[in-house]
Amino acid sequence: MFNFSISLLNIMKNKSLFFNNLKSFTLVATFFSLWFAVYFKDSVEDFFAYFLIFSLGILHGANDIELIKKTSQKPRKSRFDKVLIVYVFLISLSITLFYFFPTIALFLFVFFSAYHFGEQHWNSKIRQQTIFSRLMFLFYGIVILLILFYNNNLEVSIIIENITDTYITKDFYLYSLVISSLLLIITGSIIYFDGKLKANIFEQFFYIVVFFIVFYTASLLWAFAIYFIFWHSIPSLADQVYYLYGSNKKEDFIKYLKSSLIYWFISLISLSIIYWLFQHQDRLFLSIFFTLIASITFPHVWVMSKFNK
Repeated sequence: MFNFSISLLNIMKNKSLFFNNLKSFTLVATFFSLWFAVYFKDSVEDFFAYFLIFSLGILHGANDIELIKKTSQKPRKSRFDKVLIVYVFLISLSITLFYFFPTIALFLFVFFSAYHFGEQHWNSKIRQQTIFSRLMFLFYGIVILLILFYNNNLEVSIIIENITDTYITKDFYLYSLVISSLLLIITGSIIYFDGKLKANIFEQFFYIVVFFIVFYTASLLWAFAIYFIFWHSIPSLADQVYYLYGSNKKEDFIKYLKSSLIYWFISLISLSIIYWLFQHQDRLFLSIFFTLIASITFPHVWVMSKFNK
């Protein structure tokens, strides 16, 4: 029993050290990306943004099948089949929604993406999940996305108009950002004073200020890639590897890569074909690109919600 306790403490210590190092890497990578945005043209930023999204970004959601296998309850085979059917159904449903009801689909995409970003960021920092913690997940993600939208309002509004035929003004982003920030402060305060928050508030506020500066400086695609890759995808990858294999050693990441390679390759080929077809129509390609990302986001958010539980 004593040896088991020592082993468990060593595992937790190694995990804590790994994620502290990961946080340091994320900050360094963010400030490097900010420097990169200052000295390089938008076309160069966009190239590296696509590279990161197509590699690490797609990869972090390519292993949903393995996570389904891991989280499935008995009987394993029948449970897995049902979950897989639901997964494929959600992808088909999202594509159908974007085709017939693009405004509703886009709203749902922003809503679920916001919750997903917030859940990834705050899940390990909350002692006990309540309705207020889930609302904080949502408002935090909305604040991050609205900071991005506000600082790149012209490009974002063009993409939204291409998808929904509706043009959104800059003031709408600003007012929505103010309201969402207030709601985030309210829900965060309730959790903090209830003693359920395991995070430094000033540190988290500093991160939001950094996001505002980065999103203001970088192009839309590069700004999105900075947050999506360094603050979401890589931490999510680390969480998934630890959950699947029990540690974050190099060989565990190699196992993860091997198990998700076929799904990542299929996604990469599909997006590459879309890029080849629309490479000379930048605005249209961005609209289609975000539509496809949205289509695979819905089932991924569902899987990751089960995973986080």
